[in-house]
Amino acid sequence: METTNYKNLKNHELPELERKGFFRRWHYMPTQMAVSKKMYYFIADDYDDLRACLEKHHFNDIKNLHCKTLSPIELFVLYTKDQQFAAVQIFRYSDYEFKPNSDITVYKGADAEAFLSVLKELKPEG
Repeated sequence: METTNYKNLKNHELPELERKGFFRRWHYMPTQMAVSKKMYYFIADDYDDLRACLEKHHFNDIKNLHCKTLSPIELFVLYTKDQQFAAVQIFRYSDYEFKPNSDITVYKGADAEAFLSVLKELKPEG
């Protein structure tokens, strides 16, 4: 697991990412893969559990949390389709906007693949 000193993942502030091509899309440079983004929302009571799952690499435990359509905890994820890179950061809704509430965590290789496979199985509750 690798944690950076960058503040806001939504600004794509990672040294591994670079804009390329005619449309200036973000790419993960080691594999030259385009980066996509997705947001997942959880209830406020799950914040500590979500953070622990990410820090301890207990990705399967994320399935036990309450993923909702819109909730005050946002898990912002940048990832590549080949599942070799994922960067995550937790945001909390405060003062009418989502603000960073954790450090950026970067997963690569097998860790990224395991994390992203769990996220594919998440189905937001109504």
